[in-house]
Amino acid sequence: MQREVEALEPAELQRLVLAAVDLCVDQAVLTARIVQKDRQRRRLEAFVDTWEPDRSPPAGSA
Repeated sequence: MQREVEALEPAELQRLVLAAVDLCVDQAVLTARIVQKDRQRRRLEAFVDTWEPDRSPPAGSA
């Protein structure tokens, strides 16, 4: 299907693009990546919550 993009309403263009992209997305892989990123975010938040900025870095880390 060929259309002039300028002739489409933004909502229609968004719908068409999302529908086309959805055909190429493996939902199981996407869900696994989202879960992984959420887990990483929670671990980083826990680290930041317990981090003591006044402490010197461990030897050899600089």
